[in-house]
Parts: sequence; structure tokens; C-alpha cells
Amino acid sequence: MEPTVIVVDDEPAVRDAMTQTLRLDDWQVNAFATAQEALAALTTDFSGVIIADINMPVMDGMQLLQAILALDGEMQVIMLTGHGDISTAVEAMRLGAYDFIEKPFSTDHLLDVLKRAYDKRALVLENRELRKELAAQSGPGPRILGNHPQVKSARRQLGYNQQTDDDVLLVGEKGTGKELAARFIHDHGKWQNTPLITLKCRLLPTHLLEQTLFGGELPHWANKAGKLHAADGGCLLIDGIEALPIPLQQRLYRYIQLRDNPEHPQTSQVRLIVTSRFDLAERVQREQFDPALCQHFLTGHVLMPPLRDRCDDIIPLFQNFTRTIASRYGIEAPTLSSPQQQRLCAHSWPGNVRELRAYAERLVLLGEDRLDNEAPSATTESKLPTLTDRVSQFEFEILSDALRRHGGRLKDVQQELGLARKTLYDKMRKHQLDKENFKRSQH
Repeated sequence: MEPTVIVVDDEPAVRDAMTQTLRLDDWQVNAFATAQEALAALTTDFSGVIIADINMPVMDGMQLLQAILALDGEMQVIMLTGHGDISTAVEAMRLGAYDFIEKPFSTDHLLDVLKRAYDKRALVLENRELRKELAAQSGPGPRILGNHPQVKSARRQLGYNQQTDDDVLLVGEKGTGKELAARFIHDHGKWQNTPLITLKCRLLPTHLLEQTLFGGELPHWANKAGKLHAADGGCLLIDGIEALPIPLQQRLYRYIQLRDNPEHPQTSQVRLIVTSRFDLAERVQREQFDPALCQHFLTGHVLMPPLRDRCDDIIPLFQNFTRTIASRYGIEAPTLSSPQQQRLCAHSWPGNVRELRAYAERLVLLGEDRLDNEAPSATTESKLPTLTDRVSQFEFEILSDALRRHGGRLKDVQQELGLARKTLYDKMRKHQLDKENFKRSQH
């Protein structure tokens, strides 16, 4: 869509010349001879820029400026002034004009000032939308930010699932916020006062999955209940359900049948929230997933869209992350230039929102110059993670999960993971984990 500019000048020659110049540069121009006509065309959601001459009959440029700013104090207005009106132009800027241009002016100067004003207005409107969205989500509900239709659909479905007892399947690539969505379903719905137990299937070897989920008969498991028993009366989050072998999928489906059968009241009552990075129906066709279990979960599944499919959300999300992180550390949030924004939008973000947030944190902590040095490129080939990278990532996830679960209480984390205090400190330092952040995450 072409950027829009409103031109207000009572001289037809100036008005026509400026209109022609701007249209040649792909601007959509609405030209008016009087301030009153221009005001009638303005609304608070106007996304463009106003260029107004200071000297006009009836209602002059200064009066028009004050009327525009009364309508929206963040509107971007550029004043046109003659050689003898510099003091008036300076007064206009004091009142809130974006800038002034002295006649006669060059096309390059006009376009430069206009584009900067337009970028500022775009940023104002983006921030305004983000604030509205945050305010709308300030009550109980999933803080899944974004204006893409798929994101709005996911928010509606999550809101519905908060108020039901139905099992839920969350489908999305890594980093799309599946675990966040699962926790909001639990934390802000009718199940919020019940336990939430987590099982990360991809982090366990196959031979331990059955004992971990259902309990087992092996000697060292003899007195240890499985996750399903531990979650009785609450919710069980099964992260990466596709990693369960098919026999365990079938056993889980038999559990669901017994749970939902009123003739078996002795069966533990657990709401299941499961996640997957894959299309389970497709895996059924490949004989990699149990059809009955797939059908059960597909009746209540929520799709978490990848970031590359919602490019318009990238910059507002990034700015939200930088503001939040900067506020936590008591520093000023950096701003992005148009070229930097373009590079962010061009990147494919294979790690999705998680990668975007990590990148925002690096920018805040390391400085704006690092954004240019480390900025993701759309043409850069992603390097496959090595075994060391994967082990390190698993370690990071296990530590983060334990710290989150225990609210940053290191003694409890030590006990759960069987780590010496110094070893735990060393690993937290290696992964840049701060216990204070996990204390806050509990509230």
C-alpha cells in the first residue's frame, strides 16, 4: 500500500507541483486548498503525514497544527514557511510540529523529511496497537501477542480451552510458544488451583518413558508413581507427544477411555495438554502415530503459527521484548532504524518467537552496534546443530524447567537434579540463568 500524505496549501501552483512530485515518488497524495477541508478528512488512525503551509487565509497553518494535535497529539505535521517566517516555524515546532521546510526547497530535502516523519508515525501506530493489545490481555488469558489472523484464532481457542475440561493438542514448530500457551490454559482457567505436571518426552530415552508416564515395576521404580498418578486431579503437560512409541500411545488412549468411563471411578482424573511439532494426522498416514489417539486430540487442537508466516508481528513483538528486558535491567530500550527493521523482517526465524526474544535480549545487553554485526540475514544458511550444541540445549531446557518449577529455589533444584551446589552454579553461569528471573515468573 502506498504511503499517504495530506498537502494543504492555498496556492494552486504550489499544491499541484508538490502533488506531482510526491506521486512520482509513489506517495498517495490528498491535496486541499483550505485547512478546514483537510481537518474534515483526518481521523485519529491516519497513518500518513500532513504538510501544511503556515500562511493561509481564514484558518492559517498554526491554527491547523493546533487543531490536528488536539485530534491526535502524535500526528506528524511538516510546516511550509517562507523566508521571513522562520520564527513562526520554530514556534510551530515548539507546539509539536515534526519539522519545517523553508521555501524554495529541493525535492530531495522534501522527500527526506517526509520519509522520516512517515517512519515516526508508523512507529507511533505500531506502539499504540501493541499497548491496546497488552491492555486487552491484562486480565486472565493467554499473552500470545500478534495481530495475524492465525494468532487471533489461537487466542480465541486458548480462551475457550481455559474454561473446559477437554484435552488439548497444541501444534507448532519449536519456539512458537506451545508451553506458554499450555501454562496459560492451566493457570488462568478452571484448573488453575490444581497441579500441573510436565513430561518432556524428547528428553527421556525410550525405555524410561513408560515408567515415567505410568509408573513401573523395575526395582528402582517400585515405590515411584508415574506422572499420570502424580497429576491426579490436575493437568499433565506431555511435551512432544510424537516421541512416545506407538505402544505407549495406545496405552495412553486406553487410559483416556477408562478415565472418561463413569464405571471406572478409581482411574486417576487428569486433564491432558499435549504438544507436538508435527502434523499428527500426517504421521498417522506414515504409520508413526496411533490413529485413535490422534483422532481424540484433533477434536481440540490449537495451531501455533510460525513467525515467518506473520511478518507484520515481528517488529511489534521485538519492540515489546526490548522494552520488557530493558525495564528489567533498568536501562533504556534501543530503537531500530528502517534498514534494521527490514533485516529482522527478512530473516526466516527458524527458532520463532523464542529466537526473536533471545535476539532482542542480546541487543539490549550488548548494544545497538551488535545488531548490525550479528543481524540475521535472509540469505544466511542455517548451520545444523552439533551433538555438543544439542546436549547443551537439553541441559539448558532441563535447568530452566527445574528453576521455573521451583521458583528459583536452588536447594530444591539441587535435590531434584542431584547436583552439587557448585556444579549447579557453574551450569547456571554457563547458560546465563538468573534465579531472580524464575522467582518473578511464579507470580
